[in-house]
Amino acid sequence: MPTVMECRQAMVDVCNWAIENNTEIYYGQVRPIPVSLPEYYLPFTTDCSGFVTMMAKWSGNPDPNGNDYDGQGYTGTMLSNLPHIPLVNTWRGDLAVFGAYPGLHVVALLQGGCREADPAVVSHGGEGGPEQYPLSEVLSFFGPGCPVTYLRLRPNNADEALAEPPDLTAAV
Repeated sequence: MPTVMECRQAMVDVCNWAIENNTEIYYGQVRPIPVSLPEYYLPFTTDCSGFVTMMAKWSGNPDPNGNDYDGQGYTGTMLSNLPHIPLVNTWRGDLAVFGAYPGLHVVALLQGGCREADPAVVSHGGEGGPEQYPLSEVLSFFGPGCPVTYLRLRPNNADEALAEPPDLTAAV
């Protein structure tokens, strides 16, 4: 059974593979998310939340939507399902959602904010496939004052596994 850090590194590795193969990864808001595709299958079409979901599955991490990889989900289900954490507590493989609930865009962190003030992220926000950016550059796409919520993809220890995500339904 892989360790937490091996699963986190696998998330980074599969995201880096996607960046290298971005000419065969297309953007489209497709549901269900094509989670039934075999690992490293090309070409495929998905949006930002579908991309993060597929990369999580291919790297052996839990479904960030909490749906056991049934192909459903979006940034709002990630915000409702995963624990919210400060940037300084993020590790590689965690997620960042831009915009208030239900969210505008989600990226995967290639580096954690626990080590980097401006970590590298992978973003699949349009045609051209996933690309690597500094977190601050993605934030600049949304303008000043855009809220960012950091999400723990995979608990680092048993205490985090017990943490409940916040109830966002009242904010809708």
